[in-house]
Amino acid sequence: MQIKKLIVGSLVIFALGCAARKPYTLQPPIAEENDDGSIAKPKAQKVSLYEDAIENVFGREIDEFAKLPAHLRKLTNNYKQAKNVNALDEVPNSSWFTNRHAQNPMTIEELQCGPNSGAVPDTSGPLTIVAAKVEGVSPGCRIKDQKGEVYFVKFDFKGFPQLSTAAEVISTKFTYAAGYNTPENYLSVIDPKKLQIAGGVTVKNRWGREVPMTMEFVQQLLDKAHSNADGTYRIVASKALSGKPLGPFLYGNRRKDDPNDRVPHHHRRELRGYKVLAAWLNNFDSKASNTLDMYVIENDRSFVRHYLIDFGTSLGSGGYGPAGRSRGHRGGFDIGNMLLRILTLGLWVEPWEKQPSIISPSVGYFESKLFDPGDYAFIIPNPAFQRATERDGFWGAKLVMSFSDEQIRAIVETGEYQNRADEEYVIKTLIERRDKTGRYWYRKINPLDRFRVSEQEGRYTIEFDDLSVNAGFEQASTTAYRYRIEYRGKAVTKYAISKGQSSLPLSPEMIQAIEKQFKQKANLREEDQIVAVAIQTSRSGGRSWGKYVKVHFYFPFGNEKAPQVIALEREN
Repeated sequence: MQIKKLIVGSLVIFALGCAARKPYTLQPPIAEENDDGSIAKPKAQKVSLYEDAIENVFGREIDEFAKLPAHLRKLTNNYKQAKNVNALDEVPNSSWFTNRHAQNPMTIEELQCGPNSGAVPDTSGPLTIVAAKVEGVSPGCRIKDQKGEVYFVKFDFKGFPQLSTAAEVISTKFTYAAGYNTPENYLSVIDPKKLQIAGGVTVKNRWGREVPMTMEFVQQLLDKAHSNADGTYRIVASKALSGKPLGPFLYGNRRKDDPNDRVPHHHRRELRGYKVLAAWLNNFDSKASNTLDMYVIENDRSFVRHYLIDFGTSLGSGGYGPAGRSRGHRGGFDIGNMLLRILTLGLWVEPWEKQPSIISPSVGYFESKLFDPGDYAFIIPNPAFQRATERDGFWGAKLVMSFSDEQIRAIVETGEYQNRADEEYVIKTLIERRDKTGRYWYRKINPLDRFRVSEQEGRYTIEFDDLSVNAGFEQASTTAYRYRIEYRGKAVTKYAISKGQSSLPLSPEMIQAIEKQFKQKANLREEDQIVAVAIQTSRSGGRSWGKYVKVHFYFPFGNEKAPQVIALEREN
């Protein structure tokens, strides 16, 4: 039975990866990846922050530099497309990703709740420290509250109230609404007088030796954190995930001891497209150590679920304090920038160096004026991000653009900034960065989406949403669409033009051309009744035409079945 499931799963993934190939079949697009089959518990893996950085900055870069095909793909903009998209060029639900807000709009209440399904930690009585974390940019501890729930607790850095805790909560909710798995993160307040240490809890001293944790160590931790006027501390409490932790996942390759993990991670669109969402949120520290795999049991099945965690280095927060002004503009090891500094004897001044160091202690450094969605730099090169194609970027931009001004405001409000001006600034900046993101990526791909075929009294119309027009980036009055019918890759009609209307009527001549092709078939099958409408868009009133999108749809011939969209092809 297990072997059978693996074979079926492999065929599903093969179908996902080949969804854009011809010929198309009369099958509904794959909505579920079905990668939750029961498996034996994989081995937990450790990913060293430094080893991961060295591998991605040097090892992998040097290895790929020697590969001629990689250079050719880069020169010709012919990168390999993601291997887990369905026939509509979308990502099916899986243990990695669940289609949420962009496809199934969430209410304001749902957006503000995010992944949180319980309540804030019960701080009415003693809080027991059961573990400590001293490494990374966000030192903290793991506590058990009065109800026995375990949370990982992180603080704001001293002198910067709400900075990292607000960033953590806000970015978590945007990332969850976009479709990713995240922890439940709650804002709360703790009184240090209620803290106590469980027996057997140890920490490493300055010589790297395990020693019992003491309240002196706890006080050292609190001395680095920002305290309220009454001596309490604002925290973000991350509820322990259900299941058994298996360590981080890598953005490249796959977990070989997980039979469900069949697609190399750098070829997964949700990981490639996450590049766009992370850039919007200024989550410049998107690397393996900020991920976590959990071995979970659900519906009598045991499998691995993949999480994105630790958003304390997003928006204007840099973990230890405000994000540096260079974040998003250059990586942690930018050879080009180093050479430029040397050649100009250090006289070259970057535009970001002319900006103020922070907006405010609670906002940190977060701006939209210099933000470049197409050239955003992460601290460590990310193998999935580096392989992102224009289609991956377009998909990611749709996630970002799914949040309206009102919805952005609603989520930012959950960060509970004390200063209203700080809250308004973050809202304004996110809106401006969102629009920059949409403008950039919607120009890379023909931004027509949500296609449907309507039929009334024998008249057929292809309807769609022009995402650039809907967002206000382009005007319908100056937009035109030209389209023609193709059958099995060959044009069978001339172009027709529709101006200012996001609907394309199929003329009697087009219908006749389609029926002519069908009548030439000796034994016409349903699979033979799939035709395509190739559409190009002009923003100059028809003086020039951009990239195409092809809509493959079932055209009923001689029966009462309804027409339906089968697949999309987008020119990269």
